[in-house]
Amino acid sequence: MANFYGLVVRQMLNLIAPGLQVSFGFSDFQLGMLQGLGMAVFACVASYPMGWLADRYGRRLLLAIGVGIWSLSTVLYAFQDSFGGLFAGTVGIAIGEAGLIPIIYAMIPDLFPEHRRNTANLIFYGGSLFGAGIGMALGGAMLEWLGASPGSLPDWLAGVDTWRVAMVMIALPGPVFLLLIATMPLAGHGSPVHAAQTATPPKAPGFAPYAQAHWRTLACVCGSIFAMAVAMTSALIWFPVALPRAFGIDPATVGVGLGTAVTAATLIGVFLPGIALKFGRRGGLTPIKATSFFLWLTPLPALFLPFVTSPFEAYTIAALQGAMGVAGSALMPGIFQDLAPAALRARVMTLLGIANALALAASPLAVGMISSLMAGPRGMLYSVAIVSIPSLFAAAVLMTLAQRPYAATVRAVRSPFPGEEV
Repeated sequence: MANFYGLVVRQMLNLIAPGLQVSFGFSDFQLGMLQGLGMAVFACVASYPMGWLADRYGRRLLLAIGVGIWSLSTVLYAFQDSFGGLFAGTVGIAIGEAGLIPIIYAMIPDLFPEHRRNTANLIFYGGSLFGAGIGMALGGAMLEWLGASPGSLPDWLAGVDTWRVAMVMIALPGPVFLLLIATMPLAGHGSPVHAAQTATPPKAPGFAPYAQAHWRTLACVCGSIFAMAVAMTSALIWFPVALPRAFGIDPATVGVGLGTAVTAATLIGVFLPGIALKFGRRGGLTPIKATSFFLWLTPLPALFLPFVTSPFEAYTIAALQGAMGVAGSALMPGIFQDLAPAALRARVMTLLGIANALALAASPLAVGMISSLMAGPRGMLYSVAIVSIPSLFAAAVLMTLAQRPYAATVRAVRSPFPGEEV
């Protein structure tokens, strides 16, 4: 629920981009800085410290603090009247969300036995993506309602920008989620952990020796995640801007259409990994091989994006690409959990968030810069394709190259002192 709430906030930042351009006259590059740079840089800065604290102190406390930070930042965002103020609000949202994913994925191996861990990962991952789709749809519906029913608002809100009202409304549930997290039960139900993992022996390596010993594995896996996130972020962030320009439709309707496409992609993609592993296990299909297979399928629908002639075709491509991308990405948390020694788990899991955060910085800026150089109503749509298609192929190549070093890292992590052998 907390993750869903955070995704609603993030999707709303994407949906109000046209409103910000109307209110402040921002360029595409400035929008890219707000939607990408502000979120990504400070999410990266805050991510590892949050993981470090999670490995040592209360994860429940950190989750609650994070919800409080991004709820307050969302409210403050609505009252800003300058680029600098909006950027600061985005930074607050990013810092609040930085620890959510690594902390949750670090907790899953402790809360669930190994034979149920992938199921738990898929449920949480699928819930995250449903949150993205439903958040997009709800945000679009909220903006449509606010735009179509200004008379239903109190008189003191008359004349207030729609995007400001929307940001305040989505911040209102924050205290409820904070209370739910603060009272969340944390009794462990996972498999017994060896003493060498639960204790912190003097010879146990720190994060730096571990990363140095297994840099090839981490570089290939993180690089694949980064490339995939660049492509997916391009569509999620820029479709609400690109489709109204290309087809002359209301920006608010994009939220409903794209949200429906993302939700359909999630329904398909979140079940594919389990089906593939169930029927491919006898043939030696491992999670990392299944991930590589799905990533090779992901670029195929994207190749048709420059040629779409209607919003429906764009939504269809987004759904097909998203389904394969979801199937390929759904097993990533389990891959990271296998790579991570128990004592370093939250810190290793932050690499997943950092890779996604860097993509969140690079993708909007790259698309915005290319779009600024392309004339015509379809320029933004072409920019999304130019950025996303090569990124999808790069993700597939890197995950394929990761398979051999990954196997060596897993063997080393399962030794008494993870990270000492290469």
